[in-house]
Amino acid sequence: MNRHIRWVRTEIARWETDGLVTPEQGRLLRQRYPEPADTASWGTIVFASAGAVVVGLGVILLFAYNWDAIPKFAKLGLVFASLVAAHVVGLRWSGRDDWRRNAGATVSLLGTMLFGAGIWLIAQIYHIDEHYPNGFLLWALGAGVMAWALGSVLQAMLAAVLLAIWGGCDVLDFHTGNAWALLLVAVGIGPLAWRRQSAVLLGVVLGTVQFLMLANVGAFGTGADMMTTSLAWGAGLIAMARLMAGGWLGFGGGAGVASAFGYTTVVGCAYVMSFRPGWNYARDVERALGAEQIIAWVASWTVFALAAVTWGVVAVRAATRKLEPLSWTEWLVPVMLAYCYVLVWGRLAVFAEIGPHSFSLLLMGIAAGWMWRGCREGLLRPTVLGSLLLAAVVLARYADLFHSLATRGLAFLLLGGALMAEGIYFRRRRAALAVVEKAP
Repeated sequence: MNRHIRWVRTEIARWETDGLVTPEQGRLLRQRYPEPADTASWGTIVFASAGAVVVGLGVILLFAYNWDAIPKFAKLGLVFASLVAAHVVGLRWSGRDDWRRNAGATVSLLGTMLFGAGIWLIAQIYHIDEHYPNGFLLWALGAGVMAWALGSVLQAMLAAVLLAIWGGCDVLDFHTGNAWALLLVAVGIGPLAWRRQSAVLLGVVLGTVQFLMLANVGAFGTGADMMTTSLAWGAGLIAMARLMAGGWLGFGGGAGVASAFGYTTVVGCAYVMSFRPGWNYARDVERALGAEQIIAWVASWTVFALAAVTWGVVAVRAATRKLEPLSWTEWLVPVMLAYCYVLVWGRLAVFAEIGPHSFSLLLMGIAAGWMWRGCREGLLRPTVLGSLLLAAVVLARYADLFHSLATRGLAFLLLGGALMAEGIYFRRRRAALAVVEKAP
């Protein structure tokens, strides 16, 4: 954004020179587009943050290597002195208006890494025998406090990752359900993404919540719990992205992230269920109903209810013209969600055999919608994504050498013809749209 603002200010100076605007108008335009602060680029922030994390890990390993040779009080002094020094420097620099603001955030991140090192090193000094994932919880809480105190996206991302490790260790290593990790990420870190309007942090939060949710459901539920929860989660994200893009949730910049997570999840689930083994896994509801599986079943239907309510809000706002009209491709998502829940939980034997074929058709409908929209509007990304999805569905169906050669050949001819026709139509539409844009 800074590059665009600087370009506008350069153009304002040229307009004044050419007499297109008066000096007073130029002054008003400059007030509307103020000179951006001299901040570090995202590349600098990313590499500096990665360096801070690596330095923190190096300190941990260095202390561990020489640990036995260091007296106990010297160990504690090293831990606390390095921690305090990093945070003091980080806080002092964070209050500056130049490049040191971003450098201060990086140094504070190093301080939080040293805080984590201190947790493990103090546990070793006093031989504390504790449930080891709790160390990640304490580390995450420290990072979360720093994230809210400084409004730091980097600290919040570290906290989310640490909470994912905490919850993942409990579920995967100790086979213990951990819904608290999911709740802490959603309630403790998620609002900061809205407050800072950070799409990057939103992506980390969504990925962490999805991992923790599916880890718990997958470990204690059935294939039906896992697949339906995943599909409902993705469908809900797509609806939420639609509301965000319409300005209803006040975070338009996060719509692309939510939509990407949602469509990736929905298309992935539908693609798995378009094969017989994947469909059989999704229909696995035969495990004995214990307390943990009941929780997984409740989780599946809770996520479904939230997705249904969100899609209901989208439908109402679209009907009242508070949102742009939805395409038929978008409406396929809630249709697919309802269809999946009816087939899986209704256990309708009459539909058991057509499940994989119906999901293949739904995927081809989404692919066709993307291709049509991309060609009509001259957009490359939906055109390419739709083409790749259509090719993935057709090739997966007819790539087997033991299929009928005639059937396979016909399928490939139809796919090739569709892609060729799409390419011709896309080129013509792009040319037509270019002529319209050049018209006075």
